[in-house]
Amino acid sequence: MNTTILQGSWTEIKGKIKTQWAKFNDDDLEEIKGNLDQLAGKIQKVYGYGKEQAENEFNDFKKSITSSICTATTSVIEKVDKLIDDTNQENELKSTTDEMTANSKTSLCMIATILLTGILSACSHGPTVEEYADTANPTVEVSSLNSDLTTAITNQVDVLAPRNFQEAKKSLRSAKQSLDQQKEARKTLHEVAEGRAYLNLANQFSQAARANIDDVVIARQSAIQAGAIGFFADDMEKTDRNLMDVTSKIEKNHLKDAIQHRTELQSSYLELELKSIKETNLAHSRDIITQAIKEGAKDHAPRSLAVAQKSMQDTDAYINANRHNTEQLQIRSKENNLKAEHLLKITRSAKLNKKTTAEDSALNLESEQNKVASKEAELSNTQDQLDMKRTQLSDKQDEASALSAENKNLASDQAFNRSFEEARSEFSSSEAEVYKQGNNLMIRLRGLEFPSSKAMLKGSDFPLLAKVQKVIKDFGNSSVIVEGHTDSIGGKQANEKLSSDRAEAVKRYFISNAGSETLDIKSIGYGYQKPLATNKTANGRAQNRRVDVIIQTRTPAKL
Repeated sequence: MNTTILQGSWTEIKGKIKTQWAKFNDDDLEEIKGNLDQLAGKIQKVYGYGKEQAENEFNDFKKSITSSICTATTSVIEKVDKLIDDTNQENELKSTTDEMTANSKTSLCMIATILLTGILSACSHGPTVEEYADTANPTVEVSSLNSDLTTAITNQVDVLAPRNFQEAKKSLRSAKQSLDQQKEARKTLHEVAEGRAYLNLANQFSQAARANIDDVVIARQSAIQAGAIGFFADDMEKTDRNLMDVTSKIEKNHLKDAIQHRTELQSSYLELELKSIKETNLAHSRDIITQAIKEGAKDHAPRSLAVAQKSMQDTDAYINANRHNTEQLQIRSKENNLKAEHLLKITRSAKLNKKTTAEDSALNLESEQNKVASKEAELSNTQDQLDMKRTQLSDKQDEASALSAENKNLASDQAFNRSFEEARSEFSSSEAEVYKQGNNLMIRLRGLEFPSSKAMLKGSDFPLLAKVQKVIKDFGNSSVIVEGHTDSIGGKQANEKLSSDRAEAVKRYFISNAGSETLDIKSIGYGYQKPLATNKTANGRAQNRRVDVIIQTRTPAKL
């Protein structure tokens, strides 16, 4: 790393260094004029600090003067010259660089940036962090970042920009810990803002990766859709590691490796896709054929075995040439299964008949003929009974119509009861209690504990609230009321505001995690107006401090 001091900035920086580290003399300062990174070593030597402490002080100082320095991993001029050779853009670059002065390091950094990736600034020290307003809700912002990281994984950002994505995850973990430890909201919001900045950078780099290795990205998505993660987890993980090695270099402006390895990576993912498609369409019939061979198909049913194997081979060859013709593959797969099952049936039948004498065969044939005759007689009798039943059915239709409405109501009640029992099973006794209130469902959140006199959710509350959200979703078309309740300690207005704020915090969590679904939800705070127990005892007051979630059903719950 080489940190260059921009022209005209040395005098100002020199003054700041003398102010912060008074022991430095002019010779010390002159030695670091060409490369500010030598300052860390000087701090360690002059003040006797450990290496880590010296580097921390240096990094903090460097952040305070970002507008006066330019950091690059190699000479910017060398990067530009190399890019000319790689991209054949010499004329365009020369026409641009002719306009710059020889000492304009900032402009040179900008040109290298635009030509190499279009997004990475050579004069940056990490992503630009945009802090949240003090009025922002830490719980909601942590939840929102968590949701966006999940979406990023779906969009393959975790493998297309692994370094920045991991930094975003690291910031999210820190933010969750801050919530659990009830640290200042400002600290939590800063960690979320930092994670958001890294995620934004990761999204930008993923776009750069797509622009350079788009065929690899498409091939990987096809492999995932074909089931490669389930069928060939080790091979998929190995190929993903190779991809992340390449995309990590893209994050460092090293595009050459991406171009060199794109064909190899694309071939690996396409091969995984092909193997997964074959596994989906051939595995079942292959297993049946293997079982038939174990039971003696080669000796007892060689022709049926040849037919089943030939069908498998033909389908295998068809997949090689037409892997994406899903409709035809399903037809062929079904035919393979039928032939394999027929093989197993014939093998077992031939194996059994080989042990049978001629007399036994004759007796078996006679027995089968008698069974056929008996079935014919039964069929005739059944036809007579069917005619009689048709007459009876006509008489029963009126009765069935009368019972139809009653049955619908019964089915609706049964569906609600099943959903009620499923909802109860979601929670332990320490997490929540679930009650029926007519056609409504009430979930009393025993495991939701707010800090004293506060309405801020903790990260440890998310798993419980996620279970409640699942129950809400399972009840389909319904409206939700979140009720907040307090004990009688404190004034009426304060308790009503506290209960309202807590109910609102839970409501906002549900909304922020609903995804594309629209929730009909509202919150209300009752203060201490609806106690469950006496407020004269600590146990009674603990019962009265609660949040209840009321699910009002409009249509029957999902079966």
